[in-house]
Amino acid sequence: MDINDWRSIVTVVSFLTFLGIVVWAYGAKSNKKRFEEAANLPFSEEEVDRAERGLSSRNQQGKTS
Repeated sequence: MDINDWRSIVTVVSFLTFLGIVVWAYGAKSNKKRFEEAANLPFSEEEVDRAERGLSSRNQQGKTS
């Protein structure tokens, strides 16, 4: 086998891996809720969540008074 055969094999394997990821991400309806929660993580109010759990805020963790 020369280098061009290996390149062809790697290309086909990479494409099949890509298709597998696309099917996993968009095809499975059971993942929809989990993906929506993960998509909204940057918008969550972390300080409110930490306060509800009784944890100190991030701003006060590094400070000593």
